Amino acid sequence: MTIRQDWLFWSTLKKLAVEGEYEMINISKDFQEVWMLANHRTPATIIRLVRHSFPWANIIEQDIQYVYAKAEHLRKQWFKKHLHVQNIYVSDYEPINEWNPVPKAEQMMEGKAPAQVKTMLWTESNSREGYEQLLGSSFNDPLIEDDQLFVHIEHVKQQVVTYINSKKKEEKELFEYGKPFWAFLLLAVQIIMFGLLEFRGGSENTVTLIENGAKFNPFIFDGEWWRFITPIFLHIGMLHLLMNSFALYYLGPLVEKIYGNFRFLFIYLFSGFTGVLGSFLFSSSVSAGASGAIFGCFGALLYLGKTHRQLFLRTMGYNIIAVIVVNLIFGFIVPGIDNAGHIGGLAGGFLAAHIVSLPKHKNRKEQLLGLMISVTLVTALLFYGFSPRNLEKDTEYALRVARTLNEEERYDQAMHVLIPFQENGIQDSRIYFLLSYAQIKKDEIEMGKRNLEKAVQYNPDFHEAHYNLALIYFNTGELEKAKVSIERAVALQSENEQYRQLLTQVQRAVQ
Repeated sequence: MTIRQDWLFWSTLKKLAVEGEYEMINISKDFQEVWMLANHRTPATIIRLVRHSFPWANIIEQDIQYVYAKAEHLRKQWFKKHLHVQNIYVSDYEPINEWNPVPKAEQMMEGKAPAQVKTMLWTESNSREGYEQLLGSSFNDPLIEDDQLFVHIEHVKQQVVTYINSKKKEEKELFEYGKPFWAFLLLAVQIIMFGLLEFRGGSENTVTLIENGAKFNPFIFDGEWWRFITPIFLHIGMLHLLMNSFALYYLGPLVEKIYGNFRFLFIYLFSGFTGVLGSFLFSSSVSAGASGAIFGCFGALLYLGKTHRQLFLRTMGYNIIAVIVVNLIFGFIVPGIDNAGHIGGLAGGFLAAHIVSLPKHKNRKEQLLGLMISVTLVTALLFYGFSPRNLEKDTEYALRVARTLNEEERYDQAMHVLIPFQENGIQDSRIYFLLSYAQIKKDEIEMGKRNLEKAVQYNPDFHEAHYNLALIYFNTGELEKAKVSIERAVALQSENEQYRQLLTQVQRAVQ
């Protein structure tokens, strides 16, 4: 190799890597092949600089085909519509036989949306022209002897290698800022809580879940705000626990290493909260699990992709995005998965990462903006969530839970489920009927009577409510009202023998 071409290679590399706005994406061990990305160019442009001489044309053409294939792979991996590659060989001489830099490679990529590769061969005869075409500046060819030039090359080489190694060190430090602690502690907590649920009645028992802090919308409406956090540590069934435990075991330490201990804890809890908030807004079911917080970890990694895009994409980005997309699609297709919680957690993790930022890459303006957006968004969603319109969607599920509690003679809890609907003026006769049943069983006869009167007011054809109301009137001596109520019940269900017997009793008492 000629020393003048060595100087050309290393001075070009210094100009691009050290002085320019080019990000290293791949470097061979001997530093003779370097792939650099020009972040400042549109469309995305890669420069591949190679110090190599090709004696035969077929060898260089094979290498060009390799460049096309890798460029197309990168284009797809980075979700780019177009990708330009400037492929430059710094060579001592031309190949012996003639070569064409394009045909075979273009034929290989025909019919696709290919990456565009432009190949240049810099030899001693045309290197000056190629350098000026690439960089838009004159090539500074030192007018010194080769032995002196060797010293210059070593100096430039040292600068380039030092710069590249410092960049590698920065990247390594970015992924190793903290030592995992909270991820493993949180994992232990959710396993302990699962055992506690099983001991208290079963992790798949709805009533047990509600009693131990699962998300249940009526209780949140009734002021139990802590239910925005406690569901993060509970899981419904062994499979649910195993899936989230494995996810936390592998994903949690990675995020904690990047963000540090307390940033990670904030991200985890905040995204867990926003996951429960999403579920509160769009799902009526009892729910629990760390899924929202785990999706928040994905959101924090997406923030890393925002601040260090190319590093993210060439290390983990493609896999992370694929996992997020697959899980969200899976959540929309498979019934019973609380996708609202997943999406809420993903958004919460992204916002939380904006607030705390990466440890050594703080941006106060961006952090303040993230905080303002988070506070505004959470406040608006809570305001909507606590509106009677949002509570009304939970009616059917709450009625099922209340019936179960009444059947199990847990009347206080049944009343606790139904009272928020009463207080918010939800005009569903079934709410007042079930509420009256629990109140009557608790000897709160007068309150039960008032709720039965509301039940028949909202649904005049509710024969069970008319019958129960007639019983109360009869037992409290309000015989005329009892007569009207039982007559209405019999008119609606004339074949019901129990109704007819009470009608006979009331008629005799009136006479």
